[in-house]
Amino acid sequence: MVASSQPVSALDLQSALRKALAADPRLSAAQIEVEAAAAATMQAAKKPNPELSAELEDFFGTGDYRGLSKAVLTVSVQQKFEMGGKLDARVAAARGKGEVAEAEIAIAMREIIAQTKIDYVQVLGALRRADQVSRAEKMFDDLIPLFRRRVEAGASPPADVARGELAANKAKALAEKARAEIIGAKRLLVSNWSGRTAEVSVVKGQLRHNGHQLASLSSVMSAIDENPTIRLWAAVLAQREGELRVQQAAAKRDYTLSIGAKYFAETDDLAFRIGGSIPIQRYDRNEGAIREAELRLSKVGPERETAIRTIKRRITEAYTEAEANCSEARKVAELVTPVARRASENVRTSFDQGRLGVKDLLDAHRDLFEAEIAQIDADVRCHASAAKVETLAARKSFAAGWDVTTTRYQP
Repeated sequence: MVASSQPVSALDLQSALRKALAADPRLSAAQIEVEAAAAATMQAAKKPNPELSAELEDFFGTGDYRGLSKAVLTVSVQQKFEMGGKLDARVAAARGKGEVAEAEIAIAMREIIAQTKIDYVQVLGALRRADQVSRAEKMFDDLIPLFRRRVEAGASPPADVARGELAANKAKALAEKARAEIIGAKRLLVSNWSGRTAEVSVVKGQLRHNGHQLASLSSVMSAIDENPTIRLWAAVLAQREGELRVQQAAAKRDYTLSIGAKYFAETDDLAFRIGGSIPIQRYDRNEGAIREAELRLSKVGPERETAIRTIKRRITEAYTEAEANCSEARKVAELVTPVARRASENVRTSFDQGRLGVKDLLDAHRDLFEAEIAQIDADVRCHASAAKVETLAARKSFAAGWDVTTTRYQP
């Protein structure tokens, strides 16, 4: 399963992330919420509308008040004047809701990015694993004619050919499984944007082992304030402060002023009138709503601290997982794979010299194959767990990034 170079188009990680972010309905819904909050802020800045009223008195009665001859018409305009900073309080509360909505977008984006990265890593791992299995399949196939010649020459028993065919057939079964795993991994990746697997026929990137040196846990933790889940609470604080101001302002008395004119039909005279009103706060001073808002505001500190502790624990768990996986990947690369490769080469040399048999050669090749697959699996686990750390801590997990190459694989 090799590949042709110079593909016309290849999907890289950034393209996959753009597709996933553009297609996820959570972001569309969250953006609508941001726009709704902006509309609420615009509305909160509006002053009360003036009111036009008209009143007709002393008509269609009895005696002298029969008809409209003694009617009195009053037309007036009244305006409420809000006191206590009600308008500014409403705007502050509405803006706080908008900031919360924007923070929720950032949280959703982090979740989308994390899942897409992990699925992308799985695709790269499946491609690399399939390529390695394909190499093993060819290697075992190439050994069978050699074994047959040895049997014909009387240097090996017929069972050695059967051993070689068994190893080759096992490799073929693993190759079939690996091809199915590529398709499954690609399906999961494109599900992030409801795409088609044809979009990922060419994948750019390679999980080549690069040392996998993680940043220290303390440096990862130092960026915790950049996590959108933590930043969310600054927006919640602004919203609840605005809500408290709204309730405090509601306790302040508003004034209503009216100006109008009276027309007396009997004398055809006109007179002006002015009036006003102010509520008497005899029973309701909004104490309960103010206290509720104060208590909800006082919860922000403990709630933010709870969120920080939760994120720190999740980062610690993800970092511990990444540390173990990346340490395994590093040790396999340093201690296991090179030894298995040297052992395979030495056994092949001894086999060619007639000092070792077919079983020894097959075992050595099988050990090398298993070590190379273990390396791939460890690299995949390392990169996937590191993606979780990066998402939670809002910083790069590795000192060096991936080595990017482009290869076309045909499943």
